[in-house]
Amino acid sequence: MTDKTECDKKSHLLADCQANTPYDIDGFPVSVRVEDLAACPGSGTTLHWHDDVEFLAARKGSLVSHVDGREILIREGEGLFINTRVPHVCCAEGSADNQIMIVQIGPSYLESLPSIKEKFIKPLISNAAIPWIHLKPQALWQKEILYHLQSIPSWYQTPAAPLRIMSVFSQVWAILFENTGSVVPLAGDPDRVIMQNMIGCIQHGYRTRLTLQDIADAGGVCVSKCCTMFQKQYQITPIGYLLEYRLSESAYLLRSTKDPVTEIALSCGFSDSNYYARRFHAWAGMTPTQYRKQMAQKLA
Repeated sequence: MTDKTECDKKSHLLADCQANTPYDIDGFPVSVRVEDLAACPGSGTTLHWHDDVEFLAARKGSLVSHVDGREILIREGEGLFINTRVPHVCCAEGSADNQIMIVQIGPSYLESLPSIKEKFIKPLISNAAIPWIHLKPQALWQKEILYHLQSIPSWYQTPAAPLRIMSVFSQVWAILFENTGSVVPLAGDPDRVIMQNMIGCIQHGYRTRLTLQDIADAGGVCVSKCCTMFQKQYQITPIGYLLEYRLSESAYLLRSTKDPVTEIALSCGFSDSNYYARRFHAWAGMTPTQYRKQMAQKLA
């Protein structure tokens, strides 16, 4: 299991605007990390989506996840399944230390045979009626999934980890498949596609002078609907998300490069370095220079 936290790792974007997960083991589309979201700038991840299916497990403390327009409180001992291509963001609940395990796996990892893909994988990942599942130990089948997930950190760095991952996820997927088969399939959600396009517009164009109209145009909607969708689904304005994404990108550059702070500010779409410093302090609770020094000490 990687020692890096979510705020230390960086996902680049693919051509269709989805986040490209930095997998841990070459040749295996799997990422496993245990992290303290409260310690990340902004106390969580930024809004994103990807082709991977994702599992969260609250090992200590709790978190709030905004998934497909719903706010979900994940308490200690609970978890969350997030289906492929569903926009989501995760934040720590409060400022206390927490320990959240995040597991991402590319669907291709389970598609060893065409018949497996068509019969067991595709029906679940293509069903818009199952964007997420709140996993609670009170339900026996969900408790079993959480049990399998919690075992991963103990052996994830062993040489046979890829084989163990395949075994665990085959079991987890079998449980999901057996317990979601009665969910009536729905066609793709057009609002989700609109959100993907608008999120992608921001993630690709944050370095430029993006306007609210640009973001709305990317989704093919009017400015009013653009604002309503962001606010309703993720409790943030489009411009607020643009600012948050710029700050997140700047934090990555502060951690991973020695570029001057002013240069980083400009490269992330801020035309005024003083304004950038004020916004970063409000977001991260420290100045960009203090953040860079703290992260250098942590990673030393």
